[in-house]
Amino acid sequence: MFGNKRCTLFAAAIASGFAFVSPVAAQDTDTVQYRMQAGDTLYGLASEYFVSEQAALQVQRLNRISNARAIPVGALVNVPRSLLRWDPVTLQVAAFAGSVTIERGGTSVAPRAGLAIGRNTIVSTGARSFISLQGEGRTAVSLPSNSRVEIRRARRYRIDNSLDVDLRVLRGRGEITAPKLKDGERFRTGTPLAVTAVRGTQFRVGYDEDSALALTEVTEGLVEISADGAAVSAAQGFGVASKPTGLGEPENLLIAPEVSDRSATQTGEGLEFAITPLDGAVAYRTQIARDVTFTDVVDELVSSDVEITFSGIEDGRFSVRTRAIAQSGLEGFWQSEDASFRRKRVGTSAAAEPAPFADAYKFAWVPAGSGPAYTAFQMWRKDAPGTLIVDEVGLEAPGLYISDVAPGVYSWRVATSVIDEGEVIKVWSEPRDLTVSE
Repeated sequence: MFGNKRCTLFAAAIASGFAFVSPVAAQDTDTVQYRMQAGDTLYGLASEYFVSEQAALQVQRLNRISNARAIPVGALVNVPRSLLRWDPVTLQVAAFAGSVTIERGGTSVAPRAGLAIGRNTIVSTGARSFISLQGEGRTAVSLPSNSRVEIRRARRYRIDNSLDVDLRVLRGRGEITAPKLKDGERFRTGTPLAVTAVRGTQFRVGYDEDSALALTEVTEGLVEISADGAAVSAAQGFGVASKPTGLGEPENLLIAPEVSDRSATQTGEGLEFAITPLDGAVAYRTQIARDVTFTDVVDELVSSDVEITFSGIEDGRFSVRTRAIAQSGLEGFWQSEDASFRRKRVGTSAAAEPAPFADAYKFAWVPAGSGPAYTAFQMWRKDAPGTLIVDEVGLEAPGLYISDVAPGVYSWRVATSVIDEGEVIKVWSEPRDLTVSE
């Protein structure tokens, strides 16, 4: 039990041979260790690397140095981070979609590709909105819908060029790829319940405000969660769901579910996908992106249904992926293989009605989608589907008349053909019935 106390997560990348580096103490401390070199003095360091010359006295007292001008070469000196000069580090907006808000010092900034985002910045996404940020050393942060992340600290200390980053997921989710860190560097990501110290790993952090549920899912590396003297470790492929009442036990992340026909051309009014049900899943998160790396996400659905439909997606090339959500709220793995599909809206809205002259019918249609289209028309007696009464192709007009139609029940359909990426795409409407009375 840890009540309102914060719990802390420490992460270390798994090294070769399955040995791993333990979380370094420098990630927990507010000091940086500096090894004295020939010619160094505290006052010399203060003039170049400390916030003031008076800071040298504080460092001298902290390290119990009797003579600030005669420190042995190779001696380790602890310097509080608060006394060090630093340069800002930024993340750049790689892609975004929908309603995205960036707040700096109480002022909103419109998102745009390439915009630099630094410390004291809050990034928020609305419904069906997304943003991807990228930085040095393969650093990446992706926010799905309804998420809010604060960049509290992002700097490099001049004394040793060490990195110090602190992010907080205040609502929703953040998917993070942290850079490989050297000794003394910090890259921390957390929620109101947990803080994750990272050393070159890929993981996801989530926080639900209503239930105060904190989620950590490890897709690469090792995470140790500690609180109030207790600790739980979660390796790659595991996650931990924690509440204010205590730490959860490590849980296997669900494997990636299969999505049928991920590469098939989508011509319908909406994008339709079928997910193969997965044992242990209570819901699925499915995303559509313009690229196979999912940097540029354009839509997302979280649903317990395995039949997924996206609406309002324009023509183009896209990728789809899905992951399963367990009862605990932990989310599993995405599909690992890259796959893209073509979205080209092709179809026809059609209707039939009696013509203004005897024994004739008017068939009219409106092609769906954009660009030049050609139409085909077929009609047959419903009791003789193998014998076409009318078979017209290459029609450019939005309809036709058919006269001398004998009494009976007929079926008819319309096809729309377009040329896209050098290929002819032809889509038939569902057959409709027409009853002609005496």
